[in-house]
Amino acid sequence: MKNKRFRELIAIAIGFILIFAVLLVERIGIMYEETASEVALLTDDNITHMKESKREKTCLLLWQSGDVASEKAYRIYDQILIDMRVPYESVDIDEDHEDIETLIKQYKDIVLATGNLEEIGEDILTLTNWVGNGGRLLLGVPPYKGDIFNFVSGKLGILSCADEYALVEEFISDENFMLGAQMSYPIIDGYESALSVVLDSKAKVYAHTKEKNVPLVWARNYKDGRFVVCNFGYTEKAYRGIYSSAYTLLDDVFIYPVINASVFYLDDFPSPVPAGNGEYVKRDYNMGIAEFYSRVWWPDMLSMAKDHDIKYTGLIIETYQDKTSGELPANNSTSNYYYYGNMLLNQGGELGYHGYNHQPLCLDNFEYKQDLGYRTWENYEVMNESIKELIRFSSSIFPGQEMSVYVPPSDVLSDEGRRMLGVDFPQIKCIASIYLEGQDEYVQEFSVAEDGIVETPRVVSGCILDDYMKITALGELNLHFISSHFMHPDDLLDEDRGADIGWEVLKGRLNDYMTWVDESGKEIRHLKGSEVAGAVQRYVNLIPDYTVEDNSISLSSKGIIDSCYYLIRDNDGTIENAYGGELVKLNDTLYLLKAQAQRVTMIRGVQE
Repeated sequence: MKNKRFRELIAIAIGFILIFAVLLVERIGIMYEETASEVALLTDDNITHMKESKREKTCLLLWQSGDVASEKAYRIYDQILIDMRVPYESVDIDEDHEDIETLIKQYKDIVLATGNLEEIGEDILTLTNWVGNGGRLLLGVPPYKGDIFNFVSGKLGILSCADEYALVEEFISDENFMLGAQMSYPIIDGYESALSVVLDSKAKVYAHTKEKNVPLVWARNYKDGRFVVCNFGYTEKAYRGIYSSAYTLLDDVFIYPVINASVFYLDDFPSPVPAGNGEYVKRDYNMGIAEFYSRVWWPDMLSMAKDHDIKYTGLIIETYQDKTSGELPANNSTSNYYYYGNMLLNQGGELGYHGYNHQPLCLDNFEYKQDLGYRTWENYEVMNESIKELIRFSSSIFPGQEMSVYVPPSDVLSDEGRRMLGVDFPQIKCIASIYLEGQDEYVQEFSVAEDGIVETPRVVSGCILDDYMKITALGELNLHFISSHFMHPDDLLDEDRGADIGWEVLKGRLNDYMTWVDESGKEIRHLKGSEVAGAVQRYVNLIPDYTVEDNSISLSSKGIIDSCYYLIRDNDGTIENAYGGELVKLNDTLYLLKAQAQRVTMIRGVQE
């Protein structure tokens, strides 16, 4: 009898232990296992080149410093040519230079980054003769109408041109021109910016508007050479991919290195969960914020990650107290960090640093151009201590994690804060701020800084994904073959970020974007933040060189570390095999190559 009661007590005790274990797992998340990095970060001594190109200059970039529009176009093409490793020389036509005939004969491609053909004057005849003899000329912006334009327009394939410029309110790519061509991309604040032309039958249109069908990018062979016209006048960073894609139409074959990465950041995650009820969360789910995060938002995010093979990079905030002076108290409430952080890691993601609190690393000498409601740090020592405390806090909860990614709060980072990260915190190897220009933001290019920190800007954000973000994503998919997105959990609490629309609608939009990446970027790698940094290191170190024959292409990759990626445009043929690499056909003219050796030979079939 006693033995029976004892066994019953043991069974009850085991039951309580199992219940406790289930509750514990539910509360702290499934314990994570360390996963190997797909693209490991490299030490500084591996990076010996910084977007260098071969020495012989093959491209001439002509621009006009006295023309504001040309100055903007120059900045666009200057960065494009650097990133695509085109060895080029730039000449300002407002400055003294040698005669145009002597200047251009040493180049095979020319980019005309000014629409002011009148300034070129009679030299336009020299340029068109050069094209007729085999040169390739890109009119990088819509030309101004005038006598010189009228003289050259027929050679560009223009039969007639209206007096008034055409309204450009959307951009539509031919399906075999740009990746992501399955949809129309509206233009924010569109205006009359393009030539309203009728083209002859020899001109091939690659992009156009919708209703009026205005050609925005076209190419036309002229005798032994080729003209490409970019009839698209929006010279902002968001549209770089349109201009880079136009450049790839000049030559029969064009090859350029790319990063090949899709990455998704979660800012302020994990972090203290806001207390109380969000107005729209309460309206739609009758839940408080904490319950909504754990029962609805986070399960939905995990489900989308599984469907789209995404590995989240979460950025830790220790506290939302705005203290920026004196001693910085530690956050002793850590259960949410264990719960969400462990689940994120188990999902295959990684964690990085966002801030001790949400105050940017700025001292009193930093002047905000917009009122963001932020304070500045009392002095350098306290600002430094905030990062030390963040690292201590994060390491105490996730001791097995090597955290290397830092995201500035609100993408704001002062010069002093940036230097501090590079000097005092060697564990921070990557900064992921923002790609597009802002008033106070730390704006980046994909690069490696002199102090070895990898710059990996985020490109688009949030769940609304407006028209400007969509065309920016289109551009970066085609220029760097990258998709980089971030959101905050509290987007769902802020009307400016779509809270009033409701999570179900926002979730649908976010899922649509993830689907667009999957469909537009076939074979794109889904990476974590630190892996993107590793990919950028390999990208900047490449110096490509290639020769094209009728039946083959030989590609040399100086600076290749283990493997690297290229986009290849073959305008006049097909590529059938690659020896020394793996080749994927993305559309009828565009290929993705994974080069696994310093020399790759591709077999080419030329169209008749």
